[in-house]
Amino acid sequence: MTNTDTTKAEKPFTAETLMGAAMRSDPNLPVVLMRFHIGGCSLCGFEEGDTIAQVAEDNGVPLQVLLDAMNG
Repeated sequence: MTNTDTTKAEKPFTAETLMGAAMRSDPNLPVVLMRFHIGGCSLCGFEEGDTIAQVAEDNGVPLQVLLDAMNG
């Protein structure tokens, strides 16, 4: 059976996962992202269409560290 619900991203998240899909799929992600000071203000915010890789780079967080935290 195929899941056609496009509002959910499946873990594990990857570098190409869009932040909007990730946020909709896991209600705990804001807490995870706060550890890296991501998403709390206009300076560290992101767009729903940004990839996890873009957000990591924009915020100076090593991509694999962010992915491990988001998938943990």
